[in-house]
Amino acid sequence: MSQYNINTTCSKYDPSITVTGQVFDTVSHETLPFANVYHSLDSTIGTAADMDGNFTIDIPLGHTLTVSFVGYHTYEFTVQDGFTKVFLTPDDQLDTVVIHGENKKKNNNWFWWLLLAGGALKAASNASNNKKPALGQPMNVKI
Repeated sequence: MSQYNINTTCSKYDPSITVTGQVFDTVSHETLPFANVYHSLDSTIGTAADMDGNFTIDIPLGHTLTVSFVGYHTYEFTVQDGFTKVFLTPDDQLDTVVIHGENKKKNNNWFWWLLLAGGALKAASNASNNKKPALGQPMNVKI
């Protein structure tokens, strides 16, 4: 007896349509830029709304789209036609998050010591290639 896996997401034989829409806030009626729009069963099929809340996605008729945005309840709807307006309701259950950071200044000058040591090594290698100056004469070293 053979076992077959049935893929309930998009099949290549499902008739797809291009769905365009716009995402709004239900309270202020302002658009929600960069809202997520994706197939409910396969989140790899999806897109993000643009700066004005507009989106375009190809999806088979009768499949379900999910629209989500941070701070809002997700909304799911079945694709029936090619254009839709989506209104998301704010999620009042979000708590205020306070992030406290502490900056500790470390007096670690290893970077500067590394630069100085590298300059000294370069100066020493350049000096060894040139004539050695006599005692009391200034050294001419390029760094």
